[in-house]
This record gives sequence, structure tokens and C-alpha cells, in this order.
Amino acid sequence: MSSFEDSENNLRAAEEVGCFGLVGGAAKNIRTNKTHYAINSSRSDGPFYCGSCFSDAVLKKCSEKRDHFAHKTPLTPVLPKGESELHQKCKEVICDHLSGIFPHGNWATERPIEKNKLKKLTALRPDISGRIEEKPLAIEIQASSLTIPEIIKRTKSYSRRKIAILWVVPLSEELKKTPFRPRLYERYFHSIYYGRAYYWWPALGEKLVPVHYGVSKRHIDLSSWYDESGSYQEAGGYDKPYKVIKAPECGAKLNIETGFKFHSRDEFTPDNERKSVPACITWQDTLTQWWA
Repeated sequence: MSSFEDSENNLRAAEEVGCFGLVGGAAKNIRTNKTHYAINSSRSDGPFYCGSCFSDAVLKKCSEKRDHFAHKTPLTPVLPKGESELHQKCKEVICDHLSGIFPHGNWATERPIEKNKLKKLTALRPDISGRIEEKPLAIEIQASSLTIPEIIKRTKSYSRRKIAILWVVPLSEELKKTPFRPRLYERYFHSIYYGRAYYWWPALGEKLVPVHYGVSKRHIDLSSWYDESGSYQEAGGYDKPYKVIKAPECGAKLNIETGFKFHSRDEFTPDNERKSVPACITWQDTLTQWWA
């Protein structure tokens, strides 16, 4: 693998985990806070952490690409690739429930929406679609890792058709209370819905759980040493918030038909303009803020 391909892969991986602190090939020792470079370090020099986001890092010694550090990544238990049974169950449970509540809502799964060349609207196939009080709603059960541009494209296309969109992240098991690292698309949904993302797992049945990504911290131990010039150095001795590892703060379990409302969302541009949220129509929960 060329150094260019190596660099491109590292940048893509960094964007996915939400931190570029290890791209330069350096990490810090947890006990001493000294900087180590992957090219001349061994695993015995660890344990390591990222000096930018303060999460744990692991040293990767590879024969096919340059030695590097990678973030040690506790992720949500999203459905693994090819896990179609749970994905299908999620769609059917929610669709059947909404069909029972709104028998005239014309609820269906995988119903195609044809493209409209005149209005420059792309074709869509929402996982679940129907009507609540004569207003159209599309529910996307996000089982695979869509790119942000594709999510934006679909969101815009639904909104141009005056269809509200609800993005749902299905999990294979209950989301634990331990800190985790939301994936790139999870963080984007969190931005769309004003600081919460909506999760489903089998035990919830037809309900969803809104989750806010709260602050999680790690303690940086106090350490001291003398550098090469003989000067005394000291670092650590404080708690530091992680940059991208979050503490899940769950809201109340919600029924899709009663815990949400149609909402016209204004455009929002965060620090990273590539992750801008377009003006759109969302199916937004009606909860007041439950996190500090």
C-alpha cells in the first residue's frame, strides 16, 4: 500500500471516529503523559491515549502499511452487516403497530417513491411510510453505514416532497449506560434532532428511546519528569472531557404516534460545514430537555 493510500485510509478512519489526533502517528503514555511515535514504539511502551480526544489508543504494527496508533473504540451494538432478520423485525413491528393505530394511513414497508425529473426529485424507497392525520411520514431504519452526503440527499428529497423524516438506529441489544463512541452517522442524526438520536432494540417492541450524548471524562494522572535539557516537567492531575466518547443519557421510551410531532427544522451549520443539516421536515419528539 502506498503512503498516499495509507494517509487517505487514516483520514477516513479519523473522520469516522470523530478525532484526528492520531493521524500524525503519535500518542501519549497514560502513566507518564510522554509522547510516543508509532514508528519507534512497542506495545510495552503503553498503555497509550490520544492527546486530542483523551480516549484510549492502541499501537498497530502492520506489515502492509505504516505503523500507527488507532483509537480503541467502544461502539454501539448496531446490527452487523447482513443481519437482515432483526432489521426486518424492526420494520414489521413498527409498521404493523402504526397500521393498527392509523388503519387509513396506508402504511407499508419498502414502498417505492418514483423520481420526478421535472422537480429534480430522486427516487426513494423508505423502510416504512404512511400518513398520520393526513400528513406523510417516512421512517428510515438505519442498519448500514450510509455516508453523510447520502443522508443529506435523502433528507432533502423527503422534505421537498413535504414528507417528514424519522431516522432510527437499530441495535442488536439494549444500549448500556457505559460511555461509548457514536459513529459518524449517529452523531449526524444527533445534530438533526437537536441533541438526541433515536434508538430501537428488540425488547422495545414498537417504541423508541431518544438518547442524548452527554459528557464523559477520563482522569489524567499527575506525572513529572526531566526532559533532555534537564528541565523539570509536570503534567496531568485533572479530569478531562473526552472529545468524542459520550455518556448516553436516555429519555423516556416513546410511542411513535404520540411522542412525536411534525417539525420544520431550520438549516444548521456546525463547525464542520460538510456536516451541515439542511432545512427539512422532521418527526421530532415532544420531550422537554432531560439532560443537564
